[in-house]
Amino acid sequence: MPEKLLPREEWLASLPRSYTGSGCVLTDPDGRVLIVKAGYREHWQFPGGTIDRGEDGARCAARELAEETGIVREAGPLLAVAWTHASDELDHPAVHFLFDLGTVAADTPVVLPEDELDAWQWATVEEALRLLGPSRSLRLAAALEARADGRPRIVTSPESGF
Repeated sequence: MPEKLLPREEWLASLPRSYTGSGCVLTDPDGRVLIVKAGYREHWQFPGGTIDRGEDGARCAARELAEETGIVREAGPLLAVAWTHASDELDHPAVHFLFDLGTVAADTPVVLPEDELDAWQWATVEEALRLLGPSRSLRLAAALEARADGRPRIVTSPESGF
């Protein structure tokens, strides 16, 4: 006997939800990556944040870059999508989009929001991979590969980094 279909509201409520965010890969002419540090997180992170209602990933990346650093750029190509399963840390899966925001001069002024971020730096790829922690370094490695060959990557991480 076929299963009875749930009413639309019940069916929608039964579906898994996900946290969604978007971030930036921005480099200087020497290939160093711009990373930022929030005092409430163990590891450094990409400029970025959660996607607002009515906003897409590319707009979120550009908005967050401007809000967190004062640098205004349009988002370029999608480099990587990271998926994290629900865990003890997050009760829903997380999806994180990472966009190419290009290259800017190393002396480009960076202005951090006082209430959100404590520090920023241009990090070599090796430094960034260490400072970003396991999940974000996985995203960075995939994003840099995608930047080199033009093919976006999908990565899965056991830790959210969200």
